Amino acid sequence: MLDRELTYQMPFERLTKLSRSASRKAFSTPWRLTWLLLGSYFALLTLLVVFDDVIDRLERDAGIPWWFWLSLLVVVLIGGLFLLRRRWRRLIKGRVDFDSAVSFRQDPGGVRFATSQIEYYIKWDGISQMLLEHDGVVISHGSLFFMIPNTAFADEHERSALVRDVFGRLNAAARERSEEFLRPVLDLASAR
Repeated sequence: MLDRELTYQMPFERLTKLSRSASRKAFSTPWRLTWLLLGSYFALLTLLVVFDDVIDRLERDAGIPWWFWLSLLVVVLIGGLFLLRRRWRRLIKGRVDFDSAVSFRQDPGGVRFATSQIEYYIKWDGISQMLLEHDGVVISHGSLFFMIPNTAFADEHERSALVRDVFGRLNAAARERSEEFLRPVLDLASAR
């Protein structure tokens, strides 16, 4: 069956649990390594506390400063977390082409962001906030953020026109959340 339509609701609490459980399943290796690293850290920290007298005596005999082992443990933890973060990012980049061209389209019903692999359509009431970054315009729906880089616009006037037009179509709550971030563009338009 190719043509299927389902209607359902998903509570926010379930979505937060889904985020964690799906992440654990999709990225099981870095997830397990993270917990292994943290477990090892706290186990070794406990050993340092339990055997403090023995370690202290050995340190004095060898001329090692009292803070050496704790510092080494912290460095290993931070280094391990850094390496795991790099691994995690490499796995994510291997699943999706983040360098594909994005097509942005505005129509009477909302805005569309599309690549060759995926498409998002956000109706005007679905836009929860607009922001200005130093290198582009950001449109969000909840915790999904879509950025249109400044390089996509022919000039500053085209960018400002988009910001004013989209801002004018936002619902009252989204306007309130967005106004302080868009104030420079909105003020510039009213000065003309």
